[in-house]
Amino acid sequence: MHGQSGGKQLDKKMVALLLAAAASVAAVAVVAVVLLNPSKVAAPLPSSLDRSAEMLPPSSFDGSPTMPGQAVDLASMTPREAADRLFNRVMMATEQGNTEEALRFAPMALMAYDRVAELDADAHYHIGRISITAGNMENARKQIGILKQVAPDHLLGLLLEHTVAEQSGDRNAAASAKAAFAAAYDAEMKTGKREYQDHKVSIEKFHSAAANPAIDSAAPVLSVDAGRGATLFAKNCVRCHGQNAAGTDKGPPLVHKIYEPSHHADAAIYRAVQQGAQSHHWPFGNMPPIEGMSDEEIGQIIAYIRALQVAAGIQ
Repeated sequence: MHGQSGGKQLDKKMVALLLAAAASVAAVAVVAVVLLNPSKVAAPLPSSLDRSAEMLPPSSFDGSPTMPGQAVDLASMTPREAADRLFNRVMMATEQGNTEEALRFAPMALMAYDRVAELDADAHYHIGRISITAGNMENARKQIGILKQVAPDHLLGLLLEHTVAEQSGDRNAAASAKAAFAAAYDAEMKTGKREYQDHKVSIEKFHSAAANPAIDSAAPVLSVDAGRGATLFAKNCVRCHGQNAAGTDKGPPLVHKIYEPSHHADAAIYRAVQQGAQSHHWPFGNMPPIEGMSDEEIGQIIAYIRALQVAAGIQ
């Protein structure tokens, strides 16, 4: 019995020694990885975000928003899913004007993309947008350079290029990117790239501005009715259709060829205001009717919209 007990104790000591040796080898291997390729080692991401991220509402940047009360568990996602989720969080905070939160999540999002094995064009666009938010224009320009090499006509690359040029005050570069976007739009949209659907709101809004450059600068000549319509538009329409009817992430631009008089006559706008309209050209959903407006007031709003269109060269 004594001999068997001693044997068992010896076995336990051997197992302990082997486990300790294995742990030492693993530790040496980790150190070697860090020394040989430190760029691939980053601080661990938290397994879940704080309450503000857990209650993530829908946004134009998030195709699969988190439902209320559902925790965003990054540990359960693939590296790309986690990176895209953090990108959405940064963009949502930026949309809401929450600079503090956007800057808090931006480094975490960039770290997450650093963990993705292969970056596609969409990922480079995301990194560029996050870098702009973080004030790192050099890194944003780096992403533009990569996109130009792999896909020179990629719409998101041209959109990113325009954004960087505008924020850097380079009007010539901004105009060049906008013109290139307009020229590439039709052919690129026919490719059916998934990222074009994911970022459809941003792409269509920029396309409207690229196709109608006068929107940004033209000052319409307003009749008395159109002037009254401008006031009514600001009160009832601007929340969705934007300043100067240039569109927002909630509604389409009305200064657009789709809404020229030959395609959408005044009667169609009357019906949309009074009865609502089914979504058919844009991904914003159905338009509800606007209650409490007289025919005269609707006519004044239409006069204002038509004046904006004329100023933008749409007749």
